[in-house]
Amino acid sequence: MSPLTPRFQGRTALVTGGTSGIGFAAALRLARDGAAVVIVSRDLERCQHAERALRDAAPGAAIHAIAADTTDPAAMANAVAQAAAPSAHNRLDILVAAAGIDGEAKDVLDLDPENFGRVLDVNIRGLFIAGQAAARSMTQNADASGGAIVLVASVNGLQAEPGFADYNASKGGAVLLARSMGRDLAGRGVRVNAVCPGYVRTPMTQAYLDDPETLAQINRGIPMGRVAHPDEIAAVIAFLASDEASYITGSAIVVDGGRTA
Repeated sequence: MSPLTPRFQGRTALVTGGTSGIGFAAALRLARDGAAVVIVSRDLERCQHAERALRDAAPGAAIHAIAADTTDPAAMANAVAQAAAPSAHNRLDILVAAAGIDGEAKDVLDLDPENFGRVLDVNIRGLFIAGQAAARSMTQNADASGGAIVLVASVNGLQAEPGFADYNASKGGAVLLARSMGRDLAGRGVRVNAVCPGYVRTPMTQAYLDDPETLAQINRGIPMGRVAHPDEIAAVIAFLASDEASYITGSAIVVDGGRTA
């Protein structure tokens, strides 16, 4: 019998927001499944720390970190070029766009327009810039095999949560961006999907999940009775990036323990 081959062996993945939370978990899952992984974050020190942590957790995997702002088109074009450079990994096959920020958690009448714009800039425009740069590279792959893009959205993009108008709007945009890109790029071999997690224990959510009363209230609204671990979202991301999802594009996959069922 032939030995099992990791499903991403010989492929290169670029993960924005790859230094923590869902992005880090996705980078680790892809690396353990055989991909060469390039992580991107604005903070060079955090990039370097995450790079070391990923190498420790996935011995032998090809891991590289690049400091870049996902809202800067030139920086993202450069990051994609580095990931796909012939001297590095030869091509870009997968993009996981996980970089994102939280909203203000305020009533809509109390939101700061400047902060609102920043949430949209990172959570929609940043995904678009990363996705566009990656797709341009993927459509130029010599064997015309294209690639797979996964945008990290949220169930808040499908169902509004009170007090989060800025975040809800940004994630709704992320869902429709994935649907739109999926349609536009289907004929060029690039699949684009969104993953929509519910509550996940990440640095972004840790502060309020650490409060027992808040956590109990959140868990009561989830049929499975608990929040997710980043690894559980990473598993779905890896599936969407793999050949097993070869007929899935323009979809928004919900991973929320039944919360929006």
